[in-house]
Amino acid sequence: MLSYITNEMLVCVEMSGNHLNIITKIISDFKLKNGVLIQCFPGQGLVGRIAGMQLIEYFNAKKAAKIYSSYFPHLVIFQGELGKLVHGELWAIEKNNPPLLILTGESQPQEGAEGMFQVLNATLDIAEKWGINKVIAIGGFRPADLESTPEVTAFAYTEDDANRLKEHNINLFTEGRVSGAVGVLTALASERGFMSYGIMGKVRPGEGSALAFGVDPIASKNVLNAVCKLLGFEMDLSKMDQMIQDIQQTEAKAMRVIDDLSRTRTDRAERKTYYI
Repeated sequence: MLSYITNEMLVCVEMSGNHLNIITKIISDFKLKNGVLIQCFPGQGLVGRIAGMQLIEYFNAKKAAKIYSSYFPHLVIFQGELGKLVHGELWAIEKNNPPLLILTGESQPQEGAEGMFQVLNATLDIAEKWGINKVIAIGGFRPADLESTPEVTAFAYTEDDANRLKEHNINLFTEGRVSGAVGVLTALASERGFMSYGIMGKVRPGEGSALAFGVDPIASKNVLNAVCKLLGFEMDLSKMDQMIQDIQQTEAKAMRVIDDLSRTRTDRAERKTYYI
């Protein structure tokens, strides 16, 4: 069972032998009655991560909790002179209707199914205590058929939830598999009685904003539009247009450099040397 203490005290959750598996640091308690937990871990195209950062910035979210675990990559990241251990973060948005709780971080839980289950179950315990009753997990996917696949595809676990998606003209997955936190979190949430949805943006391999770096803010914007439609609130996403443009310009410069290097190698290979 999850236990925790407020006022930034560290709390041990789930011990395995002598090893600490999860440490939850509650920064502040929140009342988020009938709120929505939105999972925004990085994945295909960084669709979830970009969407999460947009939500946090746009609504001026407050950091609610940190989740440390041996199931995250064993890395300390430096952004400037100070380092931080890779971890999950919860950000609260109280004043929106409905209130939101954003789950994000530099990485999804690793170490196979056990790590994913434990970290996400611990997160659901916190969300449930704070009044959350819906879960949406955001991710990206690379379609087999780029042209015929809709920009956003979603999935649910009950007929009622699936019908809500269809009422908002959001296309449903009908076959295939969903891996990672998007699938595990929504499935666990549904089993615990939450309304639960996965919403996936189509990542464009080899074209547009996903060309050089595998980052697709267009897919993130499409998913955020679908989330706003489903939850009934508005969000100005015009800042994302500038992000899309900046990434495309950076990719164009990178591809020119790659082309120049390729031409240089070809010229050297074709150049003949004569000895007299």
